[in-house]
Amino acid sequence: MHIIEVVVNVPIRRTFRRDQPVPPPPDDEADAGEALQTYHYHLPPELESVVEAGHLVWAPFGAQEVQAVVLRRVSAAPVPTKPILRLARPEPVLTPAQIELAAWIAEYYVAPFAEAIRLCLPPGLLGRSPGQRSVRSRRATRVELALPAEAVQEHLLTLGRASGQTRVLEWLLAHRNETPTVAELQATCHLRSDSAIQSLRKLGAVRVEDRQVALQIDVAAAADLLLTLRGVDKYRPIIAALAASGQPLWRHELEALTPAPMTLLRELQAAGIVVLREEVVLRDPLMGRTYPQTAAPPLTSEQAAVWQRIVTEGLDQPGGGVFLLHGVTGSGKTEIYLRAIDAMIRRGQQAIVLVPEIALTPQTVARFAGRFPGRVTVIHSALSPGERYDVWRAIRTGQYDVVIGPRSALFAPVPALGLIIIDEEHEGTYKQDAEVWGGANVFYDARTVARHMAATQGCLLIAGSATPSLESYLATQQGDMILLEMSQRVMGHRLDGVTHYAELPPVEVVDMRQELRAGNRSIFSRSLASQLLETLAAGEQVILFLNRRGTNTFILCRDCGYVAECQRCAVPLTYHTDATGHAARLVCHHCNRVYPVPEVCPACKSKRIRFFGAGTERIEEAVKEIVPAARVLRWDADTTARKGSHEQLMAAFAAHEADILIGTQMIAKGLDLPLVTLVGVVSADVGLFLPDFRSSERTFQLLTQVAGRAGRSARGGRVVIQSYRPDHYVIQAAARHDYQGFYARELDFRREHGYPPVRRLARLIYWEKRLDRVRQETQRMAKVVQQRLVSMGLAGQAASLLGPAPAFFERYRGYYRWQLLLRAPDPANVLRGLDIPFGWRIDIDPLSLL
Repeated sequence: MHIIEVVVNVPIRRTFRRDQPVPPPPDDEADAGEALQTYHYHLPPELESVVEAGHLVWAPFGAQEVQAVVLRRVSAAPVPTKPILRLARPEPVLTPAQIELAAWIAEYYVAPFAEAIRLCLPPGLLGRSPGQRSVRSRRATRVELALPAEAVQEHLLTLGRASGQTRVLEWLLAHRNETPTVAELQATCHLRSDSAIQSLRKLGAVRVEDRQVALQIDVAAAADLLLTLRGVDKYRPIIAALAASGQPLWRHELEALTPAPMTLLRELQAAGIVVLREEVVLRDPLMGRTYPQTAAPPLTSEQAAVWQRIVTEGLDQPGGGVFLLHGVTGSGKTEIYLRAIDAMIRRGQQAIVLVPEIALTPQTVARFAGRFPGRVTVIHSALSPGERYDVWRAIRTGQYDVVIGPRSALFAPVPALGLIIIDEEHEGTYKQDAEVWGGANVFYDARTVARHMAATQGCLLIAGSATPSLESYLATQQGDMILLEMSQRVMGHRLDGVTHYAELPPVEVVDMRQELRAGNRSIFSRSLASQLLETLAAGEQVILFLNRRGTNTFILCRDCGYVAECQRCAVPLTYHTDATGHAARLVCHHCNRVYPVPEVCPACKSKRIRFFGAGTERIEEAVKEIVPAARVLRWDADTTARKGSHEQLMAAFAAHEADILIGTQMIAKGLDLPLVTLVGVVSADVGLFLPDFRSSERTFQLLTQVAGRAGRSARGGRVVIQSYRPDHYVIQAAARHDYQGFYARELDFRREHGYPPVRRLARLIYWEKRLDRVRQETQRMAKVVQQRLVSMGLAGQAASLLGPAPAFFERYRGYYRWQLLLRAPDPANVLRGLDIPFGWRIDIDPLSLL
């Protein structure tokens, strides 16, 4: 008997939403592995030679039929087994490397194996029931002439309607040398009267003399008239279009030339004139786009030194290598990426390029597709499920050499993976957010997963950033990554072919406390306002950065202190207006619920309601007050909600269709805009004092990155940072572009307080609608974890447990949230095997405690 081990596709028990938990398996399937929730089945004879690891099958599971992924064949099962029912798809959907990766992710992140498997599959591929339709590729009709053009007319005569007139014409064409009488023609063509002959006479097609009938027109004209009388003129444009193309056409291509309804095409097919073939058409998200081809420029001395180390310590080594490329903004990190990809393609291998935001994908694609035309694709959540499925299929077959996308692109089924690139590796978006609403159960970090892939699959990994994460920089000092550094900024737009260097833009820090003392209550300091006017007068562009959406941050009653909060999330609501400045509303940026703006205080009925803070919409209004004629674009989550909006905004600003770009953190990441000579950080203090151990690191990275958007051409640039704490070490380090100084001081802080990367953390968050249940369950879990620490001999200095305590935002979408913080050398090892009921979320190596 052939036994297989599978993981079943059933709802996961550990989710804060009240879905049905995993049904208990029947007694004869109670062999589930505790860690990975796997089950055993046997293969029926007809599948014994077919099924292999990675196949998707249908299997009995209690009273249900469920899908399962085959992990491997085993020699025996611990219990009696049931047979697999049938294949769900003819070919395997996972490779052995992907199965190993999913198992490692489930183990490392204490996550359900089935959910880790899902990371490697496109959305919609798995179905819950046999009758449920899963995502599939689009099928289209291809139309091709089945006959030579000269033979078509004869076959057309089999179409259309037959009549007395057509019978007369056909007889006369077939017997051109004969002149029958009217009576003979009536008898031969089975005509009840001579009306058909008289009608043809009136049309000038025949002449009737002495009761004898003869053709009046030449053969070609008679044949055309015959087709008209049979009503087949409607087919002629279709045939003419196909004959003119000289090759098969997709139906949509044919429709662009002439109307081609399916009824006519089927009639032509029945007559043997055309052939219709239904074929799979894989949707390409880059179809129809052209990118200017570019040649590799000469490397600078720094780039050449870095590239040589990658070759000798990575490409020439059997196991690849793991590199951290620390280069200032504009130092030419992308060219290093392109060289590495070129080397892999020459070896017959492929590359995955990760970017932190979908917004950066169009610009990255343009650079990479220009160097490798026809070899680049993208995959991300903004594509439709069908598009993602088609791209997934094309990647599996090796159609593309370069796959670009956010963190989920790491799981693309690249058949010969040789290189992983992580651009802007410091970005927190590479970690799946445990705060996100929905059914996610695997809170993985793409950087950690990529390092595991590099180690197990023997590929090269290059992570690049101007402000590396503390974890990565510490890894270079501990020998786990190889540090490559580039400190010179390359002029991005060379005119003479000679390499020129540029200085990093000077940064002016404005003390906003002094602005208030001087009587300036504007959003803009006097320095930023004057430099904004100068820049626009010179025909250059400006970026204004604020890490906040909306018009105002919150509204407050000046009499009783009431602050408008979301009823479901207990967080302050943000004031918004529409593009005209009207249609005011309050929006919760957690659950997106909308509330009306109160005219009086709901608590004390006072009319002294005021708006505080400034969001991107308010910045836009303030700019219009200073420069009414300025063309302004806003780039935040509100203006980029539609598909393709990121690319449209980027293209518009790059084409100088706007003078000022106002945005949140999305504009701080990797944008190359040579006309931008001024960057203004409206409020550098936002986020600096949040109760989170990474708040200083995030602020430093944001300020340094957004400052790097200025001065990327010969025009130069400058940066103005506005702050109420200009002496703070984060502000000062960012103003000096001093990463090493910031790193040393921040690492001392983390070491003193036992925070990552010095010590590891796990965050356990519990969601529940009733506060009393939240308290009861988190206290129970705290005791369970504490007992586990004691039993493992870790209680004390080696490990500790903090909490339970409310999360920073205690309520979210109507749920209360409390948390436990576990410090341990290997937090997953402590939690692995514990009975963790649904409602809990486990976040290993969290990036935030908010």
